[in-house]
Parts: sequence; C-alpha cells; structure tokens
Amino acid sequence: MSSAHSVGYPLGGTNIERDRLLNQASRYEPTANWLLDQIGVRAGWRAVDIGCGPIGILDLLSRRVGPSGEVIGLEREQRFVAMANAEIGRRGLGNVRMVQADALNTGLEKETFDLAHERLVLINVSAREAFLAEMLSLLRPGGVLALEDVDNISWICQPAHPSWDVLLDAFHKVFHAGGGDGFVGRRLPVLLHVLGMQNVQTKITVETPSVGDYRRTHLLSLIDSIRDKVVANGVLSAADIDRHRESLARHLEDPATLVIDKLLVQCWGEKPR
Repeated sequence: MSSAHSVGYPLGGTNIERDRLLNQASRYEPTANWLLDQIGVRAGWRAVDIGCGPIGILDLLSRRVGPSGEVIGLEREQRFVAMANAEIGRRGLGNVRMVQADALNTGLEKETFDLAHERLVLINVSAREAFLAEMLSLLRPGGVLALEDVDNISWICQPAHPSWDVLLDAFHKVFHAGGGDGFVGRRLPVLLHVLGMQNVQTKITVETPSVGDYRRTHLLSLIDSIRDKVVANGVLSAADIDRHRESLARHLEDPATLVIDKLLVQCWGEKPR
C-alpha cells in the first residue's frame, strides 16, 4: 500500500506479508464483489485501486470493466509492485497495469476515473485527509470513491485468553507507532461527508471465522509479519512471542473457542457533478 509518512508500510514487505495479503484478498472477495455490485461497475469503466499491494481487487475490477475498460493498480512499495505484476501476468489480466507512486502524489491524470477504491490503506496512513483529497481529484464528476477499512473494536476471542491480549497489545503498539490506526473504520462516513461526497452509503460486516478460516488466526499472521519490529522495539522478546504464539494457536484450534473478527466498514459516495 502507499503510505503517507516516512516510516513506510507498518507491516513490511516480506514474502510472509505477501502471502498474508493474497490470502486476505481471497477471503475479502465476497464482500468486495458485493460492494462493486452496489456501485454498479460496468464495462468500459476506468478504475484505480490505490495501495493494492500484491493484488487488491485488481482481478475483480478487471472482469467487470472488460476489454474496453482499464484498471490501474497504484502502489508505492517496489516489492509489492513486482509481486502485483507477477500476479497480473499469472492471471492474464490484460486490461490492468501497475503504477508505482505515492498515494499522496499519484501522478495520474485528474478527473479521468469512474471509480477510485482503497481497501485497508487508510488504517496504514497518517495523512488521511490529504490521501482522500488525492483520491477525489482523480474522479470525474459523478465518479465513485469507495473505502474499505477495518475497526478493531470487535476483535476478541471467547473464552478470553491472556496470550490473545498480549499479542494484540503488541500488534497495536507497533502498528500505531508506525502511523497506523486500527480503529479508523468508524470514521469513514464522516470523512466522505467532509469531502463533500453525495449519496454516501455504509455497510458494516463482522464475521465469526471457524477453525480453518484464515481470519481466525489473522492475529498470529500479523505478529509473524511484524515479529522483528516487536522485538526491536522492546515490546516482547522473541522467546515471549514464541510462547504466546504457541499458546494462542492451541486455543484457536479448539472449535469451542469463538473468535469475533474486526468490523469491515465499507463506505462509498459520488463526487458531485
């Protein structure tokens, strides 16, 4: 994704993070398709997926806009650009191309897009208003700005487990130190109204992932992605991470354990004509 501050993407650009993001995209495909249905993305549209990482929704947009349309994936991190180009080639997405640029200064032609979309980018940037203003500038009058971000307010396991609390706290400390905000989802409607968007709509989804679902062990995957930062920042030692990770993994393997996932907040609106 394209970050808006000098510390870079809080979760890093490792192969572990690539695989996590590809898994994430697969799991979010049903809700993303629902959103695109509501927006009414059609053949011939020009769409941009900001901070798409290794795939984002490039494949979903590609199918909908068809050969007469165009999809741009915008990504700042060189490693993710390379990963995305590999995925585009592997999936044969001939109407998709990648642009490497920062989300605050995309360099894309203004007022030429029918849709500007981001998913799980706002949670990672600090200059959120500037980021959204740049997205808005890319849209033609009547174009749609679509946001998908999480809010961690609901993210718990039951029965409660001390290792869940320790690892979630470690994640939040490192993530917020890098400029992230795991609670931005609740602010999406206000942010779009402040931008002057019309017909703003919001949907909130929360899942209870069962054993075997990627989202059930998402916290473990996040800790794996930022393990070095957790240790380097003195939040937890490597031994403590291993101990808590093993203990929590056993707890999450128990089908009697309930996991309530993060809220997924989808919010979209139209640029005034």
